[in-house]
Amino acid sequence: MVIRVRSKLKNVYVKVVAVIIARNERENIIKVIELLKQQTLNLGRIIVVNDGSTDETGEIARKMGCEVIDLPYHEESFLGRPELAERLNIGLKLAEKYNPDYVLVMGADHILPKDYVKRIVERMEVNPKLVVASGHVRGEPYSESNPRGSGRIIRASWLKREFGSLCFPVCWGWEAYILLKALKSGYEVKCFREIESEVERRTGLGKAGCWGKAMYALGYDWKYALGRCLLTFIKSPKAGLNMFWGWVKHEDVERTDIAEWVNQMQKREFWRKVCEIVKCGGRK
Repeated sequence: MVIRVRSKLKNVYVKVVAVIIARNERENIIKVIELLKQQTLNLGRIIVVNDGSTDETGEIARKMGCEVIDLPYHEESFLGRPELAERLNIGLKLAEKYNPDYVLVMGADHILPKDYVKRIVERMEVNPKLVVASGHVRGEPYSESNPRGSGRIIRASWLKREFGSLCFPVCWGWEAYILLKALKSGYEVKCFREIESEVERRTGLGKAGCWGKAMYALGYDWKYALGRCLLTFIKSPKAGLNMFWGWVKHEDVERTDIAEWVNQMQKREFWRKVCEIVKCGGRK
């Protein structure tokens, strides 16, 4: 399906495919799919990766007209792990067959406003350097340089150019990896605060140990890693300790190809902020 979008600069034709990872989401997936189908910029395809659900998630999505990929049951949750990237890639491989201009990556509890896709795609169309973008989840922490994992819209041509296909690298910290990879290559990523959405489950700290391993894989400078562990500890001591031990105990974790760049970038950013603080103190 080819969609016409009027941007500020010109009329363009784009194709957007959504990929949803779902596991036992019968309570949420109907509303999520309904609002995806009502987007003012209609989606060409909606693909649901049914990740071993024991409820009717797959049947519901199929009845609603989605393309469903049913995967075997597994007991362990893969949230925050490289295995989740493998499951997303199964959906992205199918999406690639439709030659999309953009892919929308979704969780099955994420409720988007009807103009969500259109508003973000319009911004990406007028800025070719912007390759990953999302809106903001109401009531959750906001960072302009950190597009949400669910609700991300990614430029397909950039993914193919960077990785050879629409599939993500399978590594610890894969969601943050593609953002940092884009920045390293001179591209832009952005979270738009004014484009708000909602989730049925607030983002939690349950997989803090995985985040710790991700920090090691991505090459976090020790000051940033310890700082994140401390901030997490303040919210939840257990989660903070799990994050710390995930960072320290990383026997099964390989460094990514951007680790050295991330480490040096964070060191420069740290000293830049220190200099700003010193200058501000001097002016007082």
